Amino acid sequence: MPTFDFQCGKCKNVFPFSRPFGSKTKPACPKCKSKRTEKLIAPPAIHFRGQGFYRTDSATASSTPPKKEAPKEKAKPKEETKQPPPPPPEKKAD
Repeated sequence: MPTFDFQCGKCKNVFPFSRPFGSKTKPACPKCKSKRTEKLIAPPAIHFRGQGFYRTDSATASSTPPKKEAPKEKAKPKEETKQPPPPPPEKKAD
């Protein structure tokens, strides 16, 4: 059964109490026997230790990493051949 922390509303005593999941029963304060107790919110008791916790850390040996596609070559711009400018239009003599 999980253990939860409770605080007495009368004497402000904080105490642990084990009760099954889903149970809404509030325990009596062990110090003053008051029934005005409230469940305290506590951070989860989980500790991450080690070098890192990434998607690849828990991969199985049979799974392989996704294949990387070879980078596609960028299309090279067409080299423009330099052509001489067109000759100016000829004037007709009248």
